[in-house]
Amino acid sequence: MAITSTQDPKILKYKKLLTPKGRQEQQLFIVEGYHLVKEAIEANIVIDILEFNDILTYKNSTQVTRAIIKTLSTTQTPQNIIAICKIQDLNIKANKIIALNKLQDPGNIGTIFRLAKSFGFDSVIVENIDIYNEKIIRSSQGAMFSLNIIKTNDLSKELSAFKKDDFLVYSTTLNKNSIKLNDIDFRNKKIVIVLGNEGNGIDKKIIDLSDFNVYIPIEFESLNVACCGAIIMNKIYNGDK
Repeated sequence: MAITSTQDPKILKYKKLLTPKGRQEQQLFIVEGYHLVKEAIEANIVIDILEFNDILTYKNSTQVTRAIIKTLSTTQTPQNIIAICKIQDLNIKANKIIALNKLQDPGNIGTIFRLAKSFGFDSVIVENIDIYNEKIIRSSQGAMFSLNIIKTNDLSKELSAFKKDDFLVYSTTLNKNSIKLNDIDFRNKKIVIVLGNEGNGIDKKIIDLSDFNVYIPIEFESLNVACCGAIIMNKIYNGDK
C-alpha cells in the first residue's frame, strides 16, 4: 500500500531516526541509496524499504512520494530509495581489532570501517561515537554492516579487558619507545591497533597501557589517521603471511 503524506504516522516515526536520540530509542537507523540498501539487505538488517519508483526495485518495498524521500534524506539530491534498518551487535569472537581513540571526523571513521573490512579485521572499538551518523554510513559504503563494532565510553577499560584475554595492544604514536612498523612481527597474534584523535593523537593513559608503540617511517609527516590505518592494516594483512 502506497504512502503519500509526509505526515503519515509511519513516516513521522521514521523521521525521528534522523536524530541520535530517535535512533537510540527505536534501535533503528536510516540507509539511503541503492548500493547501501543492497548491502544492508545482504547483511539481513533491513525491516522496511521505501521507494519512489513506478516499478519497485524490491517486491516488498512500500511506494512513497518524492517528498517523503526528501523528508527522510540528509542529502541534497537523494536517490529514490531508503531502507529502515535494525541496530544489532554481531558479538562475534574478536581476533584482529582496530580501536579508535576519540576520532571525530565521520569521513575518517567510515573509511577506517571500510579498511578494516578490506584487510581482514573483524572488529572495531569505537569510543563515544554515534556510528549511525549518516556521514559515517555513507563513507563506510556498507562495510560497517558486517563488522563487529564494540561501543564504549572508556577505551582504556575495554583495552585492559582484551589484554587479560592475551591480546597485544599497539598504539600508533611516535616517541622514544616507538618501533618501526616494518620491525614488528604481527603473525599469529591476537592484536589491537589503536588509532588516535585527528588533532591530539592517542591519550597518554592508552599509550601507557599499550604493549608496543609503533610508527610509520616516512619523509614527510602528512598522513591522516585513515592513511596511517591503511598502511598498518595492509602490512598486517599482506606483509605477515
